[in-house]
Amino acid sequence: MFTLISHTHCYANHILAQNIRKKCILLEYPRWKDFTKEVDKQYAIVGISAFPVHMDSVMKMCEYIKEKSPQTTILLGSYAAQAYAARYGEDPTLRNVDHVVLGEGVRWLREFLGEDDLDRPIEQKLMPKCGGGPICISKYAGGNIGFFVSGLGCPGGCDFCSTTAMFNGKRIEMLSPDSFVEHVRAYYENFPRVKNIFVIEEDHFRQHDYLHKIRDYWLSHPDIIERLDWFAFGSVDNIADFADKYGWDYISEIGIGSIFIGVESKFAGEHGYDKRDRVDAREVFDQLHKRGIRTVGAWICGWDFHTHQNMLEDLNYFVACYPTFEQLTRMSPFPGTVLYDKLKEEGRVRNVPWDDVHFWSNAQVNTYLETHETLNLTEYGYKLLYETWGPSLLRRFDVLLNGYEYWMNSDNKVMREHKTKLFRQQASLTMVITPVIYRFAPNGVVRHRVEKLQQRYRDLIGEPTPAMKAASWYVMRLSRRWKKKDLFDPFNQYPKEEPFKRYIYDKQNTNGAVPYRTEYGRSLGLRTNLERLREFERFKRVAAGLWILKHLLFWKSDPQLDDYLIEAASYRTFYGF
Repeated sequence: MFTLISHTHCYANHILAQNIRKKCILLEYPRWKDFTKEVDKQYAIVGISAFPVHMDSVMKMCEYIKEKSPQTTILLGSYAAQAYAARYGEDPTLRNVDHVVLGEGVRWLREFLGEDDLDRPIEQKLMPKCGGGPICISKYAGGNIGFFVSGLGCPGGCDFCSTTAMFNGKRIEMLSPDSFVEHVRAYYENFPRVKNIFVIEEDHFRQHDYLHKIRDYWLSHPDIIERLDWFAFGSVDNIADFADKYGWDYISEIGIGSIFIGVESKFAGEHGYDKRDRVDAREVFDQLHKRGIRTVGAWICGWDFHTHQNMLEDLNYFVACYPTFEQLTRMSPFPGTVLYDKLKEEGRVRNVPWDDVHFWSNAQVNTYLETHETLNLTEYGYKLLYETWGPSLLRRFDVLLNGYEYWMNSDNKVMREHKTKLFRQQASLTMVITPVIYRFAPNGVVRHRVEKLQQRYRDLIGEPTPAMKAASWYVMRLSRRWKKKDLFDPFNQYPKEEPFKRYIYDKQNTNGAVPYRTEYGRSLGLRTNLERLREFERFKRVAAGLWILKHLLFWKSDPQLDDYLIEAASYRTFYGF
């Protein structure tokens, strides 16, 4: 019930649309009727971006385009293009694709369209916000997370990595450090409810000079420090090397609030993966958590070196890292990677349908484990983390309290006076759901952890305000109702469908700094739209009630915390990373 349900956007397509001079239309999550309606307008060019799992749909789309608009040029990009080229070859003529686009797409598209200034700076202005929250509170969380890409590709050379293969083992800079901070500033000024910015890069900690410049900006803008942080990517050894040179505090001073860390395996370093051969991952996670930096730990099951003798040791090592959030997957040979070519040559890639080419695919023939064992162990890993440490929101609460306490005792005046405000607000918002975590905890160990963390909150920040207590009561009510419903009608029967949106990049009329106009389709149906509307109005009323309570009991209120809570309720911007 504490599963975080989120929504996101097709950002690669938005970047392409923003960086060409031609007018264009971007369809996000179109249904078949939406797609065919658009194709019937006889566009000169249609570009399709997709993942391998979508390939059957892509082929169907291409067939329709060639039938209804034979003069249209079809471009296929992203990781679907990589998989297509690996499976069928780069000659696309037999399958209705005119151009298979591999590598960085902005420059390719500019050149294809005949533009002259191919290397002008890449813009990523105020793309649509993503967001998420616990399924037991809301199915329709508002947007409070921004997004942009600082760099593509990685020289790390992991054989299973599609990105390494896509960009030939090199990093391509998408934003300079100056552009990075300009984009942060744009989110700050135009989208005040954004609390975290998700910044795509394979490993930020390889780019030391880049991070130095961001830190200089961050520490000179305390207004930004108080309101948001950003999500980075790193590997265990490179994070540790960076910290050895500049100190662990330096990472927080850059503005980083969360890091995706590829642990991959305890034994990866022994088998040639040099990003994991020098440092104990547990120490890296611990040092980050002490400073309030949340982590998304990644672990893979199904390596060739995984046996019945070591696979549980490997999993328990990962659990001991205490990741705030986690991504556990099976080793999957994606078409186009070095691993895919190697296993294909060895006869160890099953001929699975396209819709089974994903992170939990059974495409790989393992050396020592049966196919079902890797899936079962992956599922067990999620269960073990939950039953050992509690849900990710509880772990996040713990790390936020760490950050507040650490920086309150710091000699760094900027961090002490400004960063602690962000930790204090986010910890208070998470405190609201802790009674629900206590009530529905998987066992007594986790329940005891909840009690300890609640007391720690009181010791560090104080008693919850009346508005916080009222919000906790309401969240408990929602959670009990959700739990009863889920017993008889499990929520995972119904995969979430994103609404169809049509973005118009007309290169003329913009909504302020936003370079597109948005049209909303009717793809979700009347029942779902009414459900969304009722939920939006319900949370508006909750926010109004909290505002009244804040003023009625003003002597017990904390304006900084209560205003943060009221805004979160009003716009359903509950939790980020």
